Amino acid sequence: MLHLFTDKITKDSMKPLILFLGDSITADGLYIRLAGEWLRKHRPDLDVKLAAHGVPSETASGLSEADHPFPRPCVHERLAKELAEAVPGVAVACYGMNDGIYHPYSEARFAAYRTGMLRLSAQIREAGAKVVLMTPPPFDATSMNGQLLPAEASGFSYLAPYRDYDRVLERYAEWLLSGSCPADGIIDLRTPLLEHIRQERSINSSYRYGDGIHPDASGHGVIARTLLRELFQAEPGTWPDGEDARRTFQDNED
Repeated sequence: MLHLFTDKITKDSMKPLILFLGDSITADGLYIRLAGEWLRKHRPDLDVKLAAHGVPSETASGLSEADHPFPRPCVHERLAKELAEAVPGVAVACYGMNDGIYHPYSEARFAAYRTGMLRLSAQIREAGAKVVLMTPPPFDATSMNGQLLPAEASGFSYLAPYRDYDRVLERYAEWLLSGSCPADGIIDLRTPLLEHIRQERSINSSYRYGDGIHPDASGHGVIARTLLRELFQAEPGTWPDGEDARRTFQDNED
C-alpha cells in the first residue's frame, strides 16, 4: 500500500490537491466523487481536495484509430498547463484503455504507450508533485453491444474492437506493475475489477460491466475503494459499496 497521506501530513495541516488525469472514465468522475465523499466523512482532518481533470477519448500515447470520428486528444497537449494551474501535491493518472486503440497487440503501439507514460511521469515529477499511476481497467467483451472483430480483421475502433483487446490491456498493466515507469506508487485497478466482474457474473450471469469499456456504477465503486485503500488506508466496512455508487450516480443524474 502507498499511504501517501500519513499522520505527519495531518499534523502539519497540509491541504494537498490531488489532480486526476485520464480518459472518459476519469472524466465521468464517479469514482472520484465517491472517494471525496468518503474523505469528508472519515478523514475530515486531511481536508484534501480531489480534482477530476479527465478528458474523453484521451491517450498518453498520441495514437488514434483511423475510424475514430476525430483525432484522439493526447494528455501531453495539455499537461504543462494543467500542472501549472492546479499545482497539485499528487497527480494520479490512469491511461491505457484508449492507447491500444482497440487493435490487436503491436510492439509499435506498446512502445508509444510506454514513451507517453514515461514522459508523463517525468513531467509530473519535474512540477514537484508525487506521481501515482493506475493500471488501465479491463475491457469486458461480454458487456459490449458492438461488433467484436477477430485479429485478422481491419477497421478496429472503440465501436468495433478486437475481441481479445483485454489481453492487450493486460500487457500494459503488467508493464506498469513491473515498476518500469518511475512513480511514487502504482495502483492495480485491473485485478479487483476482474474479480468484481467474476463475482457479479457468478450471481447474475447477465451482469453487464457498463458497456465493456466504461465501468458501471458498481465498477466505479471498486475503483474508489481501491484508491482509498491504497492512498488513505481505508478499512473494509467503511468504504463505499455498490449502493453508495448507484446513489451517487443517481444524484448526479438528477
